[in-house]
Amino acid sequence: MATASGGGPATVGAVSSVKDAALGVGRGFEMGDKGRVELIDGRDVRMVADAQGAAQAPRYSVASVQGTVSVRPTGKSAADRMTAKLPLTARTKARRSVPTAANAAASTYSVKLSITNADVRSKLFYVWDRRTWTSYAVNSDTAGGSSTVKLPPGDYFSVALHNDWQEPSYLLTSTFSVGSVARTVTFDERAAKETAVRTDDTTATRHASAVWISVPGGDLAGFAGSGADKVYVTPFSVSGVSLRLHEVLGKKGASASVPSPYRYDLTHSFTTTVPASPVKTVRTSALAKSVTKVGAPGTRTTAALQSVPSFGEETGVYIGAAVPVGGSVTEYATPSITYSRLMAYGTGELSLNLPDRTSAAGTGAGETLGAAPLQPVRREEGGSKRNFGKMSLYEPSTFGDTTGHSGIDSRATYSYKLTSSDGVTYAQADGLDAYGRVTSSSLPSFQRTYTLDQTVHRRVPYSRLSTDVRNEWTFRSEYEEGRELPLIDARLSIPGLDGFGRAAAGTVRVQASATTRTTDAAEANTRITGLAYSTDDGTTWTDLAVAADGSATLDVPATASFVSLRVTAADEQGGSLRRTIARAFAGPAPHGDETVGATRISNVTVNAGKPVELTDEPLQDFKAKFTATAPSGIASGDMYLYKGSYDTPDAVLYGTWPAACTKVNATTSTCEAHFAYIHPRWTLGRNSLAGTWKLAAWAEAADGTGHVDLHAAKSAPLLRDATLTANAAPEPVTKGKTLTITGKLSRADWETLGGHHGYAGQKAKLQFRKKGTSTYTTVKTITTDSSGNLKTTARATTDGYWRYTFAGTSTTAPATATGDYVDVR
Repeated sequence: MATASGGGPATVGAVSSVKDAALGVGRGFEMGDKGRVELIDGRDVRMVADAQGAAQAPRYSVASVQGTVSVRPTGKSAADRMTAKLPLTARTKARRSVPTAANAAASTYSVKLSITNADVRSKLFYVWDRRTWTSYAVNSDTAGGSSTVKLPPGDYFSVALHNDWQEPSYLLTSTFSVGSVARTVTFDERAAKETAVRTDDTTATRHASAVWISVPGGDLAGFAGSGADKVYVTPFSVSGVSLRLHEVLGKKGASASVPSPYRYDLTHSFTTTVPASPVKTVRTSALAKSVTKVGAPGTRTTAALQSVPSFGEETGVYIGAAVPVGGSVTEYATPSITYSRLMAYGTGELSLNLPDRTSAAGTGAGETLGAAPLQPVRREEGGSKRNFGKMSLYEPSTFGDTTGHSGIDSRATYSYKLTSSDGVTYAQADGLDAYGRVTSSSLPSFQRTYTLDQTVHRRVPYSRLSTDVRNEWTFRSEYEEGRELPLIDARLSIPGLDGFGRAAAGTVRVQASATTRTTDAAEANTRITGLAYSTDDGTTWTDLAVAADGSATLDVPATASFVSLRVTAADEQGGSLRRTIARAFAGPAPHGDETVGATRISNVTVNAGKPVELTDEPLQDFKAKFTATAPSGIASGDMYLYKGSYDTPDAVLYGTWPAACTKVNATTSTCEAHFAYIHPRWTLGRNSLAGTWKLAAWAEAADGTGHVDLHAAKSAPLLRDATLTANAAPEPVTKGKTLTITGKLSRADWETLGGHHGYAGQKAKLQFRKKGTSTYTTVKTITTDSSGNLKTTARATTDGYWRYTFAGTSTTAPATATGDYVDVR
């Protein structure tokens, strides 16, 4: 598994086994040690063994962002990607090949592979015959830094990967021969040298990396790297073997909440010879440069832009970093390298598939990602199909952008209904996720008119727009093999929206176009037949005058918080489309709380009512929950925390998974969200974000008629953790003599990886507890110096404990030192 930004405890590696992982159950994930990765229908992934059990082509790439794994064959379009949620602590193994039957039949000898001068908790070994480049499987699951493999006589190239989370990683190499006796091969970490791709931009630092070794035939060993940690490799010289480097650099101190305004996407290969100093330095002026605008789905959220370079082999993993949402990022890339790319919003469930890109040196054209309205975009490899007597209904890409990048939100729920013109229902399914496919019952063989009604609903913390999308298609179909249904696709765009998908009061132009799938454009003569809008979430609609080019003028009222759109289209073959997008874009009016029907939220708590105190360490967590009621019961609910204003927050914290709503009785549920894997340096990145945050919470009734959405359901302090020490001296002390009590007040630093730093100018109380009692009494109050130090004196009168206590501030947690006992004689 590969981590995209070093934000969690995942390690970089190749996929071998994923089955029924969290949120991935039932999606057909079957991966084994002896097989190849295949992508089935663009959504299911499986490993298929050949006759010898050897893992062979096609090659694939895999990415993980906060637990969402994406697998795709190289050379395929981004639309072929499949994503599934995995636990962040999941560890995957490298793909393993087995020797050919001829090699296996030869006499073999035990070879011990051992990493030396290292504390090894996890490792992977790779071995190839240097003549045939046949790979040999090594059981790397043994404890410690060693494993054993049986090898026939020959010459070998071997790689040891040592990659522990939040520590430097190592790709160690060795060439050796096997004769007629057992032997030991060592990989000395002291011989490894740091490898990197660097620029002449001194403000840039590594945000993510993937480093691997490629051997002839396209097989590989890896991957080392992950986040900002260093990577070391053993220099070598082996014909045809390459060390591949891929790094994403950004501004020092950037984080998910404060992304870097620029992004370096750098690739380099050392082929045949890895020098003694394997560091490549490039000039910024020699790179390809472009500016990418990143649209926000109605609110400021987080987003990660990821990429993987292509070498015509099993190329690697997606890596990336946060990018500004509702703003732009300046990208610099290694020229003439083809990068496959993807972008994910929020917790990663909303993702955009981006086209591969190869750029020339110099300044190139920019692009816009994620511009509203978010809308269905036909998958590149096609959608719903007719296969003889049945139809396969599959339209997952509901949340593409106006530029035409297809997009999927795996938190959305999908419903399908297929009926014929005589009222017979041939398929119906509700509550599916984006990857759910529906197969109809047997259909008449002759041509008939059908209606496909698809509804998609979502209420998610990272988007305010496109909450409900409905497609109502009419089309004609007959008995035919594997042919895509002739559904009409429409495209809407609204020039002039800001980076958050908002329009100012006044006139905007709605541009619309339509095409029919699998049909000659001239023959189909597909055209826009109507446009309408609503500012009350579809309760009332106003038709717009449609021009010959399919566009219309819309006057956005100053009172509108959101504008919904409806487009209709038709073709000459009897096909039609009516598409409704609820909250297609935002209007100028602030978005207030919502209460529809009798749905209510109460008993909101964050961290059991205690302040959230965050240190500088990773893997911190807390929970929040509320009670939701509705006459019909609760279908779902969720929540998130934000700092600043609701519409444009300074920072957000999302639950790692959707909130779990547990039924209490017929009308009531308790919804709980788990905010896990928090690393303040990478998640927040600014000490100024400490203080009061607000909890936004919502719930939906089971019958779909009511909901409640509270923008500030609760306030909660998110504080920097504090530590306090105390030391009274001398010990022991003569009665009546003077004691000197020193200490230090420190608090967590969320901006650097330096732990706690002194807290200056703060008042702390010196307290004393007499031996044999349980109560401390305040002796005096003093103030910390510029380094957070405390120092004062007191007269020793009796045995007891001395300590300092700090009451805390609006940004920093309280702290109390452990009492220091003094024996008075």
